[in-house]
Amino acid sequence: MAKRALLMAEADDVATVIEAVCAGDTVAVETKQGEAVEELISSHDIPRFHKIALRNMAAHDIVHKYGQVIGEATAPIKRGDYVHIHNIESIKTGVER
Repeated sequence: MAKRALLMAEADDVATVIEAVCAGDTVAVETKQGEAVEELISSHDIPRFHKIALRNMAAHDIVHKYGQVIGEATAPIKRGDYVHIHNIESIKTGVER
Protein backbone atom coordinates (compact mmCIF):
# COMPACT_ATOMS: atom_id res chain seq x y z
CA MET A 1 0.00 0.00 0.00
CA ALA A 2 1.28 3.45 -0.90
CA LYS A 3 2.32 5.92 1.78
CA ARG A 4 0.52 9.27 1.70
CA ALA A 5 1.83 12.78 1.11
CA LEU A 6 -0.05 16.07 1.14
CA LEU A 7 0.28 18.76 -1.53
CA MET A 8 -0.35 22.12 0.14
CA ALA A 9 -0.68 24.25 -3.05
CA GLU A 10 -0.89 23.40 -6.74
CA ALA A 11 2.40 25.08 -7.69
CA ASP A 12 4.47 23.48 -4.88
CA ASP A 13 7.72 21.66 -5.65
CA VAL A 14 7.41 19.43 -2.56
CA ALA A 15 4.74 17.51 -0.65
CA THR A 16 4.63 16.62 3.06
CA VAL A 17 4.70 12.91 3.87
CA ILE A 18 1.94 11.99 6.34
CA GLU A 19 3.72 8.90 7.63
CA ALA A 20 7.37 7.89 7.65
CA VAL A 21 8.58 6.69 4.24
CA CYS A 22 11.38 4.23 3.43
CA ALA A 23 13.54 4.37 0.32
CA GLY A 24 11.71 2.52 -2.44
CA ASP A 25 8.23 3.13 -1.03
CA THR A 26 5.49 4.32 -3.36
CA VAL A 27 4.12 7.67 -2.21
CA ALA A 28 0.61 8.78 -3.23
CA VAL A 29 0.34 12.58 -3.33
CA GLU A 30 -3.07 14.06 -2.53
CA THR A 31 -4.54 17.55 -2.26
CA LYS A 32 -5.88 18.83 1.05
CA GLN A 33 -9.33 17.87 -0.29
CA GLY A 34 -8.21 14.23 -0.71
CA GLU A 35 -7.93 14.27 -4.51
CA ALA A 36 -5.17 12.06 -5.96
CA VAL A 37 -2.46 14.08 -7.73
CA GLU A 38 0.31 11.60 -8.58
CA GLU A 39 2.41 8.73 -7.31
CA LEU A 40 6.19 8.61 -7.05
CA ILE A 41 8.89 6.40 -5.57
CA SER A 42 10.87 7.70 -2.60
CA SER A 43 14.64 7.77 -3.11
CA HIS A 44 15.37 8.05 0.62
CA ASP A 45 13.95 7.35 4.04
CA ILE A 46 11.84 10.41 4.96
CA PRO A 47 10.57 11.10 8.49
CA ARG A 48 6.90 11.82 9.12
CA PHE A 49 5.86 15.39 8.22
CA HIS A 50 9.02 16.06 6.19
CA LYS A 51 9.19 16.95 2.49
CA ILE A 52 9.50 14.85 -0.67
CA ALA A 53 10.48 16.42 -4.02
CA LEU A 54 7.81 16.34 -6.70
CA ARG A 55 10.16 17.35 -9.52
CA ASN A 56 13.83 17.50 -10.38
CA MET A 57 15.50 20.73 -9.25
CA ALA A 58 18.95 22.11 -9.99
CA ALA A 59 21.21 23.77 -7.44
CA HIS A 60 20.00 27.35 -6.89
CA ASP A 61 16.41 26.60 -7.98
CA ILE A 62 13.79 28.22 -5.76
CA VAL A 63 11.71 25.71 -3.77
CA HIS A 64 8.01 26.33 -3.08
CA LYS A 65 5.66 24.96 -0.40
CA TYR A 66 2.29 26.41 0.66
CA GLY A 67 2.47 28.36 -2.63
CA GLN A 68 5.36 30.36 -1.12
CA VAL A 69 9.14 30.40 -1.45
CA ILE A 70 10.64 28.26 1.34
CA GLY A 71 14.24 28.22 0.19
CA GLU A 72 16.87 27.65 -2.46
CA ALA A 73 18.26 24.27 -3.48
CA THR A 74 21.92 24.00 -2.43
CA ALA A 75 22.46 20.86 -4.53
CA PRO A 76 20.61 19.06 -7.31
CA ILE A 77 17.41 17.42 -6.03
CA LYS A 78 15.71 14.58 -7.89
CA ARG A 79 12.01 13.73 -7.93
CA GLY A 80 11.41 11.47 -4.91
CA ASP A 81 14.32 12.84 -2.87
CA TYR A 82 14.12 13.89 0.77
CA VAL A 83 14.08 17.72 0.89
CA HIS A 84 15.44 19.21 4.10
CA ILE A 85 18.32 21.34 5.45
CA HIS A 86 20.92 19.12 3.76
CA ASN A 87 19.79 20.27 0.29
CA ILE A 88 17.90 23.57 0.71
CA GLU A 89 18.58 26.74 2.65
CA SER A 90 16.31 29.60 3.63
CA ILE A 91 16.35 32.83 1.68
CA LYS A 92 14.78 36.18 2.38
CA THR A 93 10.99 36.10 2.32
CA GLY A 94 9.48 37.63 -0.78
CA VAL A 95 12.49 36.98 -3.01
CA GLU A 96 11.40 35.90 -6.47
CA ARG A 97 13.87 34.61 -9.02
